[in-house]
Amino acid sequence: MLCWRGESQVKASEVGQFFRDLTPEVYTRETCDGFKFGNQNKEVKKVAVTWMATMGVLREAVRRGCDMIITHEPTFYNHWDKTDDFTNDPAYLLKKEFLEDNNLVVYRVHDGWDFYPEYGILDSLAQELDFKRIAGETRWIRVYVIPTINLEKLSEKVKDKLGIKGIRYVGDPDQEVTRVGIGVGSLGGLNNLMEAMQFGADCLICGETVEWWTARYAEDANIGLMPIGHSNSENPGMKGMAKFLKDKLPLEIEYIYTPDPFVYR
Repeated sequence: MLCWRGESQVKASEVGQFFRDLTPEVYTRETCDGFKFGNQNKEVKKVAVTWMATMGVLREAVRRGCDMIITHEPTFYNHWDKTDDFTNDPAYLLKKEFLEDNNLVVYRVHDGWDFYPEYGILDSLAQELDFKRIAGETRWIRVYVIPTINLEKLSEKVKDKLGIKGIRYVGDPDQEVTRVGIGVGSLGGLNNLMEAMQFGADCLICGETVEWWTARYAEDANIGLMPIGHSNSENPGMKGMAKFLKDKLPLEIEYIYTPDPFVYR
């Protein structure tokens, strides 16, 4: 484990090493986690924790005086943060220039945080929704027993608890739900829905789904499907990370919410 030299002498590389020590198994295989931009030897004092380093988030981080960004999702528009296809792209160049001009360091924690206990992406979403009693789980999804509620009321609860702008679902609004599955982020495919059904789920809450087959299967199978948006399903976990880090790193920690990009009418 790291021995911190003092609040004024923490390098970005030491923050990265903290995460490598936290989930060492992640770094023994191919992973998207790690540094994505900036000087790893830079001394940092204030860290922004966010779901994605969008331009809006980066501007807010600079406004708050942050010099390092910890993000869950890619900074450069693809899973591996590869930039070869964006050499002359105006959006990429704008972000790259902003990062350079403000001397920011970006570190990504994705694989190491999705299923981290208590504070990670899945557990934080369940806590936010007051889901506690586990009925069963696979590697990717978890099913909870909840007090009986109909699908419409469940959608209202999810919208209210997460503070999201809009919500949609597949299913009969009056359908009773006593078991609900959670698949964060992109874990709303047909295989994930079927995994949830194995544990008696009446509905799967997920970030994203495949509309032209998973949603239609849910419709034909008479099971609820509630895609709430990738960022909406994972923001609670990054808020959880900020809370987790406050007594782990000798640095100021700021949580910056990543808004849903869609406009709802």
